[in-house]
Amino acid sequence: MQRVASHGRGGAGNILKDDPTAHTDPADLITPTLKSEHYTTGRGGTGNMARNDPNHPELARASQDVNAPPLREPEGPHHIGRGGAANVAKTSSEVARDDTPRKSEEVKREPAKGLVEKGKEFIAKLGGKK
Repeated sequence: MQRVASHGRGGAGNILKDDPTAHTDPADLITPTLKSEHYTTGRGGTGNMARNDPNHPELARASQDVNAPPLREPEGPHHIGRGGAANVAKTSSEVARDDTPRKSEEVKREPAKGLVEKGKEFIAKLGGKK
């Protein structure tokens, strides 16, 4: 049996056969030492170029490593995705507090009357019958 793997953001060009012989070597996971004379410290541009000190390579590595900010629980409704009303989410505590009736569950509508039923009611009103 051959597995298929998806790479990238999607699309047929990103679906390839998985190589069962490809394994990650632990040596591939080691962060390399920067050996060039200059290195980048940001997203690009000459203001983010720094001179590499060959006697202290740990300084270059530390300036490139970025720590992610800690995750925090959002307060109140917050947007996810690209925008629009369908991308507004509530925290789980807000969902528990929300007692707004939903059309599909709690709010029951009277069944819609067809044209024949409406016609019968109209004739009954004209004739004084019920």
